[in-house]
Amino acid sequence: MGSFREQLALALQHKAFLFELGRKHPPYNDLSVEATYALFKEEFLAQCPILDKLGRSVKVEVTNFRKLLNLKLKNGEKKDAWKVVDELETGKFDLSQYQMEEDRIRTLFWIPEVLSEPDAVYKNGHCTVKADEVFICVFDKALSKVNLVFTATFGKKPFTRIEIVTSYLTDAKGALGCITGEPLYHK
Repeated sequence: MGSFREQLALALQHKAFLFELGRKHPPYNDLSVEATYALFKEEFLAQCPILDKLGRSVKVEVTNFRKLLNLKLKNGEKKDAWKVVDELETGKFDLSQYQMEEDRIRTLFWIPEVLSEPDAVYKNGHCTVKADEVFICVFDKALSKVNLVFTATFGKKPFTRIEIVTSYLTDAKGALGCITGEPLYHK
């Protein structure tokens, strides 16, 4: 059975990387939502589909932009992702109508690296995010230094597709609450 310390070490053996310093983080994005959208179309989507470490192609489309930034209307209403894209395309987007998490726009362009070169991939253990896997990169920043990207499989074989569900920064403890089982991939 072993001591409590030995049991804890065994339980965390594949998860110790979460507490390490991590790799140098890519540059932060400090652009406006509109400029970020333009760069997202030009650079991010040009990399898609992204081949992940599980040997799959992860699909990202222009409509994923709203969800990746977690753009929500302040009045609580739901807005279709295509309507947000249309607002951005026509110059009618009004950020004052929305709320979003700053970390998501600042780290949006980290997602391709997290998917293609993760430190680990686990089955999703998050209680509310409806996804199948969690891709994890630990970066060299203080506090919220763990970037998570959640993916899910949609459709039935042979017409399945892998898509990003969401992505956000957290700390090591938060990441532990999002994963379950042994890693599907570990660096």
